[in-house]
Amino acid sequence: MKDLNESKTYNKYFLNGSSLIESVIAITIIATCLLIAIRLYAMVLSSSDSLRSYKIKFKVAQLYNEARIAQDFGDELYDYKTFSIRKTVEEYEGNKELKQLKYTVINSEDTLVYNYLLLKKRLNE
Repeated sequence: MKDLNESKTYNKYFLNGSSLIESVIAITIIATCLLIAIRLYAMVLSSSDSLRSYKIKFKVAQLYNEARIAQDFGDELYDYKTFSIRKTVEEYEGNKELKQLKYTVINSEDTLVYNYLLLKKRLNE
């Protein structure tokens, strides 16, 4: 009779463990969340521009603003350490007052072209 009473008190403090199915479901949920997080992280990394591309865009914008302020409509070549920029100026569709500025960026990886339109200021303005 004593053994029966001891087993009852032991069962009173016994906790049921999780089943195998619950463990598999938990691991599946964690793996799915991890997969989504890795895909999002990969998308963020692949879409970000490099520092060099930002430097190139800034330099082209700077050259355009200098040409706009100084009304400089001559072709020029700018050489930098890792890239070069060639500026060409043409009339836009036969209009002598409207100029098309084309900045061609040449680096070791590829060639980029930035096009701008600029209205030439008249002398009396």
